[in-house]
Amino acid sequence: MTDKTIPTKGILKRSVNTTVKCSQEDAFALISSSDELHLWLKKCGAVPGAKSVDIIKGPYDFIGAKRKITFESGDTAQEELLSYNSSANYSYTVTKFSNFLEKLSGHGYGQLWFDNELGETRITWTYTFKYKNIFKRAALSLFLTFVYKKFLNNSLKEAKRILEKK
Repeated sequence: MTDKTIPTKGILKRSVNTTVKCSQEDAFALISSSDELHLWLKKCGAVPGAKSVDIIKGPYDFIGAKRKITFESGDTAQEELLSYNSSANYSYTVTKFSNFLEKLSGHGYGQLWFDNELGETRITWTYTFKYKNIFKRAALSLFLTFVYKKFLNNSLKEAKRILEKK
């Protein structure tokens, strides 16, 4: 059974953010959409982009909703919503990794906030991974710092490009 809270111990956390010239509602709609995830969650370095999303329990707009993301590499992961406040924020847990992250972590958590700043929207995305042991913590930290954070930044940059083009 998946723990329904984001842990505060035995974790590594990274955050990225961007400001977009659009409404909170538009930003939230794009970022939270299962149908549009592949448009902005793009490959960056060693991290593949999203290819497709299958709803397991949905729609993906209530606590407990689940979706399976298939990446361009063929790897998959499952997300489950932990919180959902339309146009403001949502959080989710990521499990069932089919790639190497299963060996290092097994559980990831994402949190997204959408805040109005002088007519623009600030999007903040925090990713938390619970490491399996102290030895795997070092490898996970290097991956998050030098690879995954770049992927998160690139994804928000792509989302910004799409939102400001509308």
